[in-house]
Amino acid sequence: MKPLLKLFFGLALSLSALALSAQEKPNFSGTWELNVEKSNLDGAPLTKLVVQVDHKDPVLRYTATGTAGGEDFSETETFTTDGKPATDSHGNEMKVHWDGSSLVFESAGAQGADSGRLTISSDGKSMTRDYDRKSSDGAQKRHEICDKR
Repeated sequence: MKPLLKLFFGLALSLSALALSAQEKPNFSGTWELNVEKSNLDGAPLTKLVVQVDHKDPVLRYTATGTAGGEDFSETETFTTDGKPATDSHGNEMKVHWDGSSLVFESAGAQGADSGRLTISSDGKSMTRDYDRKSSDGAQKRHEICDKR
C-alpha cells in the first residue's frame, strides 16, 4: 500500500506544480493606458498611448494608438509567445518568450536592437514594460506603466 500512497502523493505534487506553472503566465488581454506621470520615458516624446491586447496564448495581438512628438500613430502587431522568430510591422525580426510570469521580447533590424519585459501587477490593474533600445542614434531605457481601463 505504501508504494501506491507514494505514487498518489507524487502525482498530486506534480499536478500542483503544473497548476502553479500555468498560473505563472498571466493573460495580458484588455485595454491599457499609459500613465505618463508614473512612467520614465527617457526623453521619448510619447504623450498618449492606449494599447488594446487580445491574448490567447501562445498568440498575442495588440493595437497601439497614441501621440508621439505631436503626431498621432497606430500600429498592430501579432506574435507568438513560444520564442519562434517573426517579422514585425517595421520589418524587424522579433522573438517573444515567457520567463516565469513575464513576457520577454527581443527584436533586431536595420535601425537597431530592442529588448524588453512585460509584467502585470499581482492585482491585475497595471502592466509594466521595461524597454531597452540600442541604435546608431544612441541608447534608450524606458519604464512604462499602463493602467487597465
